[in-house]
Amino acid sequence: MGLNEILSKLNLGYVTAGIVILLSLIQISPLKLNPWDKLLGWFGKKLNGATEKRLETVEKQIRDMWINNHRQTVLTFARECRADIEHSSDEWTNVLNVAEEYEKYVIENKITNGIITQDTVYLRKLYQELSREHKL
Repeated sequence: MGLNEILSKLNLGYVTAGIVILLSLIQISPLKLNPWDKLLGWFGKKLNGATEKRLETVEKQIRDMWINNHRQTVLTFARECRADIEHSSDEWTNVLNVAEEYEKYVIENKITNGIITQDTVYLRKLYQELSREHKL
């Protein structure tokens, strides 16, 4: 049986089976070649490309909502304090925690802060005054 005879008997089924066996042997071997991982990873990215883009969009929307919520909380609380509206110690604890979370986020993500910094300083000073005067 010559090489020509062997090659003529090969069809798509035999070639496919041979490739699957070869890739499986390479995957199992102690070498750090993982053809199935690469192949399935590539295929997964092709299938999930649109989903990943939508997920990134939703994540950005959630992040923007989180930022706006924290900003509004600090700004509203500072405005209420300037209008002499009294707040409980739990409200003070909450707003100071929100301000601290927001400040950490601003530093980690290198974004601009603007007026929130001034209002946070104002709230911390006011909190210190009220604490010294035992009004909380």
